[in-house]
Amino acid sequence: MNRIAKIIAFMFAFVLLLAPCAMAATPYDTYTYSINGEVLKSPDAYVPDGSDTINSANIGIENLGGIEINDGATDIETDDFGNVYITDSTNNRIVVLDRNYKFKAIVKDFVNSDGVEDTFDSPKSTFAVSTGAYKGLYVCDQRNKRIVKFNIYEDKVGDEAYEYDRTFKEPRINFASAEGTYTPQSCVVDKHGRMYVASAGTTEGIIVLTSEGDFINFIGAPKVSVSALQAIIQTINPWSTLEFTNVPTAYRNLELDRTYGDFVYGSIIYDNEDANSQITQLTGKTTDYSPVKLLNAGGTDIMQRTGFFAPSGEVAVELNTKITAANRGAPTGVSEIVDITSGPDGVWSILDQKRSKIYTYDRSGNLLYIFGDIGEQFGQVTQGNSITYQMYNETRIDDNGNLIEVPVTKILVLDVANAAIVPYRQTEYAEILANAIKLQNDGEFDLAAEAWKDVLAKNNNFDTAYVEMGKAIYRNSNDDDEQLKLALDYFKAAYDTENYATVFKAIRANIMERYFILLVIGIIVVLFVVVKVFTYAGKVNKAAATKGGKRSLKEELTYGFHIMFHPFDGYWDLKKEKRGSVRASIIFLIITVVAFYYQGIGQGYYYKPQGSTATIVSQAATVLIPFFLWVLSNWCFTTLFDGEGSFKDIFVATSYALFPVPILVIVSTLLTQVLVGTESQIPALILSVAYIWMAFLIIIGMQVTHDYSMGKNIVTVIATLVGMVVIMFIVVLFITLVTKMSSFASTIASEISYR
Repeated sequence: MNRIAKIIAFMFAFVLLLAPCAMAATPYDTYTYSINGEVLKSPDAYVPDGSDTINSANIGIENLGGIEINDGATDIETDDFGNVYITDSTNNRIVVLDRNYKFKAIVKDFVNSDGVEDTFDSPKSTFAVSTGAYKGLYVCDQRNKRIVKFNIYEDKVGDEAYEYDRTFKEPRINFASAEGTYTPQSCVVDKHGRMYVASAGTTEGIIVLTSEGDFINFIGAPKVSVSALQAIIQTINPWSTLEFTNVPTAYRNLELDRTYGDFVYGSIIYDNEDANSQITQLTGKTTDYSPVKLLNAGGTDIMQRTGFFAPSGEVAVELNTKITAANRGAPTGVSEIVDITSGPDGVWSILDQKRSKIYTYDRSGNLLYIFGDIGEQFGQVTQGNSITYQMYNETRIDDNGNLIEVPVTKILVLDVANAAIVPYRQTEYAEILANAIKLQNDGEFDLAAEAWKDVLAKNNNFDTAYVEMGKAIYRNSNDDDEQLKLALDYFKAAYDTENYATVFKAIRANIMERYFILLVIGIIVVLFVVVKVFTYAGKVNKAAATKGGKRSLKEELTYGFHIMFHPFDGYWDLKKEKRGSVRASIIFLIITVVAFYYQGIGQGYYYKPQGSTATIVSQAATVLIPFFLWVLSNWCFTTLFDGEGSFKDIFVATSYALFPVPILVIVSTLLTQVLVGTESQIPALILSVAYIWMAFLIIIGMQVTHDYSMGKNIVTVIATLVGMVVIMFIVVLFITLVTKMSSFASTIASEISYR
């Protein structure tokens, strides 16, 4: 019994040891998207920090306000020392916490520049600036239509550390519409002292002010959707007096790019038709209708969008995520980017209020990871309204007992529904990823390649890591073929055709330089063979024309070359002189099927990056179904329209019209092995020529076969195309009917057997 008791006790202890691991699991998934829009699971990049959210109870102050977005805690900001600033609109104050989220000060009452006791009226947000030894705090005092600036003194304690400096009153602005108002809700200050203000009542764009608060101009005016009817009216009559209600959407929040200090991020939540344009922008990757922009001082959007999708939040906009919050519908549609925050080395994150998810990108617009979820568990957010990076250096003791400065990176989310802050700390995976990005930004491509290897060791499901690994190897390749091929393999792994094309061209250039003479000789030989084939075909056709009697299979096949270039007399002889045959037509059909099958399996990687291959059956169906639909439909109509051609004549004439197609399909497929990028239009152009050529031959062939005038022939061709659709409809209807009848008979048989 003692032995059994020991075993049970050991098992119980083992379960207890496992329990903390289970409890430590994050209440959300971390993932990215592949180039095809598929979800790729990732290791956790950020995990909940501590054991609970940060609210007024554990901070040690009175409540942080109500639960409404515009009636409570509305914004969270940090400075370069890790201090946290919470804008409490309800109590008209700014609550300051230290890096450990302990109460530090309250900025509320102050004596203004007129010597009068003053306070805020529904402040909306703050911006903390550090330039050298100077530190300042800007407060968007929304209802007072002003921005209030405070100096920060780190050597002072409590409220005295925040000393009133000046007030930037409402500037003189000529708004485009009478409804325009100055209602500052977000502001940033660049390294030159210029102020950028997002105003709730301003649709002309971001307001730019001097360091003295004087108006300079508007930048980054958002696009507005115009309906088709409006576009037609404005095109026909640009002086139309009709009034349209289309109004650009105002910017919601601003953030300063911490890497350079003079670029501004702006977020926009579009409505209705503009939101639909945002969906298109996901793959189009244009600045128009982008919910996030990075603007320079001139108002130009300089954001790089070289990732798989434009930085717009959720990619699968119709994907319903798991919802744990009560009375909350599954979020669909485009993300509502409510706030942006800038991190180290050009990394930046956005908060999707609709899904309570955080999307993080690098400065090239590559999606690094997505995490977060809606809910009440620690680490989930019920209604996020603001986000910020918290970065500072922490003193620690290393393994040798020495004091070292260790950088700390966290992300804080303000949950307005719970009037609380949800903190997230960076994981080892995110640190390794951040190191790879830093090395690449610094031009240390050798070290970056090794760092990206470490990232892939942690997460081999990360397409962006394959791409960046390939870039690092390519930049350090020095045109070495082995290194270039290695980079090519990494781009293949992520289906990145754009970078693949760049490296492929470098490899191709090396080959051409090395084997230039052999390539020239090869081209000359190919051209010589082509000329010889056409010359030989011409001789065979000329001899067969005067031969008389029955033609051989070789002569019937070779006659296809004559029809290609001489369709009128070619089809006349095909019909009257019996220069073709059914057996040759069948061979043409087989060759065409084989050519399309080769196209399906033989195209270069650039044209079929996912490596999907076609079967011979599918390619046969692709060729034969439309072919026989055409022959059958044309025979039906030309019988009614006094056509002279029989079913056999139509079959043979159409088969010979296919002759250019397999030749050009094979040529275009071969070219896909050596042409990439913008050159890929050449194989597509060759295919277009093949189809146009075939259509021209079919039309001429039908005219000669049926002895029609051109007008009557065109009418018959159109009728034939309509007939093909009708036949297909009847066939599908018949198959559906047979299927239903079979199902009904099966059901009856089952009922009888049971009874």
